[in-house]
Amino acid sequence: MNKYVSVISIFLLSLCIITQNAGAEGLFGLGLISGEPTGVSAKYWTGTNTAIDGGIAWSFAEDAHLHIHADWLHHNWSFLKEKFEVEQGEIPLYYGIGGRIRFDDDARVGARFVFGMAYIWDNAPFDVFLEIAPILDLTPETEVNGNIAIGLRYWFK
Repeated sequence: MNKYVSVISIFLLSLCIITQNAGAEGLFGLGLISGEPTGVSAKYWTGTNTAIDGGIAWSFAEDAHLHIHADWLHHNWSFLKEKFEVEQGEIPLYYGIGGRIRFDDDARVGARFVFGMAYIWDNAPFDVFLEIAPILDLTPETEVNGNIAIGLRYWFK
């Protein structure tokens, strides 16, 4: 139990530091993800097309467990906007790579390969997103898993 408290504390402290740095630029979003896993999601824009996201969540799959992930993401702003003829807001397609730690009886560490899309409102500080993330667990044994989730974030300005 102590390791869960330590990991959650480090994650929350990191969010506080990122929020302070985002300031008035509106580069930091915080919200909820629902699916596999379900919990809290954060995203920090590092450039026009790149961002870092992370989550701390609970998996309700076979053997319930705590899940923490972080990803580097690249966004394509035009592909989906042209396909869906979106006139208001933005609808980026994104992909990236990251890591995941899963805490259960045999803690697992793996690589995430993220694919998703989001809708970012023009006149509201929110976005919604859907993402799929195949996972290659590397320890304690090699195994393929995956995550799928839908989420909503509030963007701080």
